Amino acid sequence: MLYPRNRHLSILPEYIERQNKQRDSTILLPEDYSKVESRYCAASVVNVSSDCNLDVLAGDRILVDRSMIEEVEYDGETNYLILANYVIAEIGDNT
Repeated sequence: MLYPRNRHLSILPEYIERQNKQRDSTILLPEDYSKVESRYCAASVVNVSSDCNLDVLAGDRILVDRSMIEEVEYDGETNYLILANYVIAEIGDNT
């Protein structure tokens, strides 16, 4: 597991979660099919750098600029990092 530093957050983007679920499903789509993706996406926080000034914890949901997500492969595992500046909002519960 990577531990983010320098104001980064380790996240799991929702589109990655969807891809993992689709891979396990039996719905087949044409190979050239591509869904139009918006500029922003939701993500779950995995870990937060100790010098990050955002008030978020592991498990919180946030909205981030999709183009700024850094995909880092290390030790056979893919990790997703984003700088705190590119967190647009925290996604709250309506309860």
